[in-house]
Amino acid sequence: MKKTAIAFLLGMFALNAGLAPAAGATDILFDYVGFDYESPNPDPGQFGELGAGYVSLGEVPVLYAPLVFNVLVNEYTYVISGLTAVNRQSVGPFIIVDYAGGALDLYEDSRTLGTLADYGINPPNATAPPTFNDGTHMLAGTLSSFRFVFNTVDNSGSFEANYQATGGAQLANIPLNKRSGWTFSGATSNALNIPQGYAHQIDGQVLVEEVVPVNDASWGRLKANYRK
Repeated sequence: MKKTAIAFLLGMFALNAGLAPAAGATDILFDYVGFDYESPNPDPGQFGELGAGYVSLGEVPVLYAPLVFNVLVNEYTYVISGLTAVNRQSVGPFIIVDYAGGALDLYEDSRTLGTLADYGINPPNATAPPTFNDGTHMLAGTLSSFRFVFNTVDNSGSFEANYQATGGAQLANIPLNKRSGWTFSGATSNALNIPQGYAHQIDGQVLVEEVVPVNDASWGRLKANYRK
């Protein structure tokens, strides 16, 4: 997705959700790439219809400390589940879908002794999600305020949600003050390699907010400091 499109969609998120940029820095937990689909899917003719369930699964090619990992020995996968569309609105060519519930889970599985992830076709199927949520449940987390915005002209879009780490084998590696934050990802149906039955290819990051202390000071005091 082009940077200008992402910037526009971020503006749409802010206007429709009343969001403001968070003060502070962010730590990246991991990057992920995969595909999404709807289950249940009351109306296969449209995406994000009320009552539809949103599911996404895929691979995690890059991870960061404080997670402990070995991408040469293990395969890392993610699963987004438990989301239900509760509101759908149109703004010009854009469809905005709000979801309730939601979980984002990360798994670690041996490349030699485990089962390699297999998307198959027309999910859910015999390999998806089963080959994505096997192995060690490395990190569990909840999603809230999940919003998906997509363009009906080219079927591209973005989504974001609040994320909180709540469990998993490596939860203790994440300091208490870094277990809540937010996640953002791009989504597109323009990719040529989308398996049959999946809706979009998605690519994004999970980020945990790190608060940066700020000291209050008057404008006069700030100017006085620079005159010293």
